[in-house]
Amino acid sequence: MYAARLCTRVSVARPLIQPLASAQPVFAVRTFQTTPQVLDESLEQAAKFIGAGMAKKKDAQFRKDLQDLGVVDSCIDAVMEIHHSNPDLVPYECKRQYNIRKNEEKLRSLNLMDIKSVMKAPKPTQSLKRKIWTPKPKPDIPLEPSRKSARIAGQTINYNVSDYVPEPTYRPVSTPRVSRPKLKFEEIVDVQSDSAVPILDVLKSKTELNDSADGSRIKQETSVLEKIGKLYIDENYVAKMCKNRLSSMSIHPGNKIIVAGGSKKGEVGLFMPGEKKVNLRLEPHVDLVAGCQFSWSKLFTSSYDSTVRMFDAETLQYNEIFSSDVWFRSLCLCSENELLVAGTNGKVFKLDVRENKKVCSYPAKSDSSEYGSLWALHHNKFDTNYFLSTSNNATIAVWDHRNTNQPTDVSSSHCKTVSSAIFDPLRGKKVLSVGYDDKVCISDFSDKGKLTEVKKFYHSNNTGRWLTKFRAQWHPDSDEIFVIGSMAQPRRIEIYNVNGKMERTLSDENFIGSVQSLVEFHPTQNALVCGNGSGYSYIFHGVR
Repeated sequence: MYAARLCTRVSVARPLIQPLASAQPVFAVRTFQTTPQVLDESLEQAAKFIGAGMAKKKDAQFRKDLQDLGVVDSCIDAVMEIHHSNPDLVPYECKRQYNIRKNEEKLRSLNLMDIKSVMKAPKPTQSLKRKIWTPKPKPDIPLEPSRKSARIAGQTINYNVSDYVPEPTYRPVSTPRVSRPKLKFEEIVDVQSDSAVPILDVLKSKTELNDSADGSRIKQETSVLEKIGKLYIDENYVAKMCKNRLSSMSIHPGNKIIVAGGSKKGEVGLFMPGEKKVNLRLEPHVDLVAGCQFSWSKLFTSSYDSTVRMFDAETLQYNEIFSSDVWFRSLCLCSENELLVAGTNGKVFKLDVRENKKVCSYPAKSDSSEYGSLWALHHNKFDTNYFLSTSNNATIAVWDHRNTNQPTDVSSSHCKTVSSAIFDPLRGKKVLSVGYDDKVCISDFSDKGKLTEVKKFYHSNNTGRWLTKFRAQWHPDSDEIFVIGSMAQPRRIEIYNVNGKMERTLSDENFIGSVQSLVEFHPTQNALVCGNGSGYSYIFHGVR
């Protein structure tokens, strides 16, 4: 390329040099004689010499580029031959062409080129027959007469608004409630469930607990954390309690672990772990089971189908205690025969489970919109006059059974819906609450009837629409340690103290692979029960 450029320049410079070569110098010591032919030969030799030097320099740079691409020295000469035969190819393409030739030589030595040609042989294609489109015959339907003007026809126009405004359409209820006051066990049990005899025998046998109300169960924080650290999980302590997402959960207080869980489709599952684990599934409700609590041989549930029911293990019946036109969320027992239920209309209903009727409501006045839609309830077992209610208006209300008109105190520690609030299990003087504002709050209840915020710290509670909201739970032997679910990866369960410090986490990559929204310690055993959005229950257990 460089030689070609030089020759071009020589042809341009020849007309300028020839007159000078033939002219006689005026002042010259020695004459220099030449001819145009000799000049052309000299210029061509110079062009060839310069072009050869540029070609060597270009080949050297090309070899260096091949070495950078990983071409070994023994193969560079062969690659250079490809380059000389086709100078327009870049080093990478020359290397690729060399590899192709080398592979073909290998195939020829193995007699595989024939197979290659056979594999590349095109398959005979069949000519596709084109379908002939034929129009479908139109149905012979008589056309309606065209619209005619009433004014031209001389008719009197009736301006009745009802003829022009369509009637409003109402969205039908997805799960209409059917009155079923008494349900037999055989009618609601799932056919795929295990034998119910082991669970029913445990529920019928009532074992008294030696829990004292003077604080004698208080354990050192270190000993509680050590016991939590010994918890583990295996396949005998995992079961799918319900077909759908778990929305509520309760643990039987007896010496054997029995877990009850309600789902968003009205199912209630019972699970007893062990080598011969038992999984029982009932279908007493037709909508989300928002509340669930054991009372020895009885199990109370509240649902969005506007009913509150009680399962009795002795009579094997799931009877309706109370029904209304509002949705029911959380429930809690305030005595052996009295039950509190939270309604979405802002009222708390107090029920008598012996006569299956409402005793009173909080507040007693008809308008309860200022308290919002209630979410959770919790009763103080040390001072039985007080209980808590949480609402979607970001408040925690303290109620006194002796005053049904209004709460004794309303706390605004959160700025969004409060999903749960519970008293501590030792003295009932601390309140643990969880809100949608990604906050966990510790409040003091030493001054009876009033809540005072003590500590608030950040915790991601943004579970979204398809997961059950987080509910923190105290450890039964401490008023300093509590447990709550987590949105962090890898999936885990978090143990905190009241100062907001994470003390420990529980996880297992073989079993815990999803968010555990519902978590709760067993009241008498060293065990931690959790539930997820797929209906599974996982139990961390150990030696107490």
